[in-house]
Amino acid sequence: MPELVAILEAKREQDHINRKFSAALQGVDIDKNKVSGDEWERLKAKVYSKGQTTNPRDIVALQGQAAKRAGFGIGNGLDYEVIQ
Repeated sequence: MPELVAILEAKREQDHINRKFSAALQGVDIDKNKVSGDEWERLKAKVYSKGQTTNPRDIVALQGQAAKRAGFGIGNGLDYEVIQ
């Protein structure tokens, strides 16, 4: 199964490269608005923490579904306190 997943990912990447080349011939950059992985992680942390943090490594980001996926987090066997 891992081999099939690797083949599928390689095919998708090759298709993207071909589309990007075709678009570049027409003067269009299809990746100009692409969100990088780091920006995506910051956005997810902001959503999961309900606007309290944008740092994906902050414990406040481990709430709800993120905590369930990690196996621990706020409300899932972990509590935190904000010291002012």
